[in-house]
Amino acid sequence: MRLYTKLITIFLLASSLNAFGIVESKLIGEYGSGKAWMARIQENGDQKICFISSNPISTTLASDKKRDTPALMIANWYSEGILNELSVQAGFPLKLGSTVTMITGDSSYKLFTSGEGAYIEDLKIEKDVIKKLKKGARVKVKSISTKNTKVTDTYSLIGFTKALEAINKACS
Repeated sequence: MRLYTKLITIFLLASSLNAFGIVESKLIGEYGSGKAWMARIQENGDQKICFISSNPISTTLASDKKRDTPALMIANWYSEGILNELSVQAGFPLKLGSTVTMITGDSSYKLFTSGEGAYIEDLKIEKDVIKKLKKGARVKVKSISTKNTKVTDTYSLIGFTKALEAINKACS
């Protein structure tokens, strides 16, 4: 069973540590041009989560519009045996019933939405997306907010493969 609800935890871990250091994640490395991809590990007893994340290099959202930090993420849930689970955090509530479109090269994928996140339901498609991301230079993520604002975020894929290799090694 996929663990989409846990992805919110990853987003919080990637965003920052709290003031008391209660939840800590350790930096494995930064990869790509401008260190676009960050690889991290979080351990708590026998629970181990490794993830990579990146923020968009460009967006169509007007600068006067506010939102939390968007991110493209891949996670490994070591204790659950889940490898390379993809998610998108839009940084704003997504329109109920909408899908997020991810475009890389000549391939396009639909992700289902929940709250501020978007996920791939089919494991076989998810594996195909990961393969395409490894070969690509950029990926576009198109979403619609609850206020009907259409947003396209563009992420660099330079460093993606090395970051993914780092978490696959750390959480294996």
